[in-house]
Amino acid sequence: MGLFDLLKRKPKAFDVTRALILANMEPGFFVDYDLESYEVMARHYYDLGDGDGIDEWVLNSGRKTYYLERYEDDDVEWSLSQKIPIGAIEPDIRNHIKKHDDPPSRITYQGTEYYLDDCSAGHFFENGKGSGQEFISWTFVDGTQDQFLTIEQWDEDTFETAAGTYVQEYQFTNLLPGGKHHS
Repeated sequence: MGLFDLLKRKPKAFDVTRALILANMEPGFFVDYDLESYEVMARHYYDLGDGDGIDEWVLNSGRKTYYLERYEDDDVEWSLSQKIPIGAIEPDIRNHIKKHDDPPSRITYQGTEYYLDDCSAGHFFENGKGSGQEFISWTFVDGTQDQFLTIEQWDEDTFETAAGTYVQEYQFTNLLPGGKHHS
C-alpha cells in the first residue's frame, strides 16, 4: 500500500451515539445534572487490584464540585459525592483510625447513622497517569443504603472524606465534548 492509497482512504466516521456516553467523558466535556451544567475538570482512576477499578470524574459548575464515580462489578454502579470536613463525622475518625487502624463500624454525620459496608485498598492515578498513590478507603451506608460516606486514608495523617448518594446514568443529560482539555 502506497502513500496515495492511504490518502484515498475515507476517514472513519465519528459515532456520536457511542462516543457521547457518561463513561467516555474526558476533561473539557460538559454535562448537566439536576438542572445545572458542569464541566469535567479531571478524570482519575482507582486501581483496586484483581482487575477491579473505579473511574472518577471531577465535575465543577463554578458553584459546586462533585465527584462522579463509576464502578463495575456484576452491574455498573454510579455514585455522586462532595467532599466534607472529617471533623463533621462523629466520633473523631482521625484519632480512632490512628489508634485502631480502622474506623468504628458505625458513624454519624448530620444526625444520620452510617454503617461500615466496605473496605478497599489500592492505587490512585491522578488523571489516569503516573505510578499511583497508595490509599485505603472505607465506605459507610445509611439504613436505606441510598446515602454513603467514604473515608480515604492517603498516609499516616492525610484523610479525605466525602458524602454522597447513588445515582443513575440517565440523571445526567446534554453531554457535550468541550474545546479545552485539562491535564
